[in-house]
Amino acid sequence: MSVSIVVASLLFVVIGDSLVAEGQVSMANTQMAIAAAQAKQKSMQVEVAELAAPDRLVAKAMADGAVAPASIDDLPYTPLNVPLPAPRTVPAGSAATNPATDTSPATTAR
Repeated sequence: MSVSIVVASLLFVVIGDSLVAEGQVSMANTQMAIAAAQAKQKSMQVEVAELAAPDRLVAKAMADGAVAPASIDDLPYTPLNVPLPAPRTVPAGSAATNPATDTSPATTAR
């Protein structure tokens, strides 16, 4: 009887060790997959950085026919914590038209 208890105990220890070893193999495989994914992500980040480089974008735009502006006007500073005033609008039906600037077909046929 005591021999069967010892054998059963050893069997449980062997089964437990095999489960631990299987878990370690699974963890090692997962760590390798994570390392490969991180390496791929890093290479893709480098590729995106190269594709988005300002010098490359300017050269591509020039090759596609874009021209540099004659001058650059900076917009005035607007603080983000101050609300902007609401735009003044006029309802579409009540707007008075100026015949001098109106280019609609009704006014150009005069």
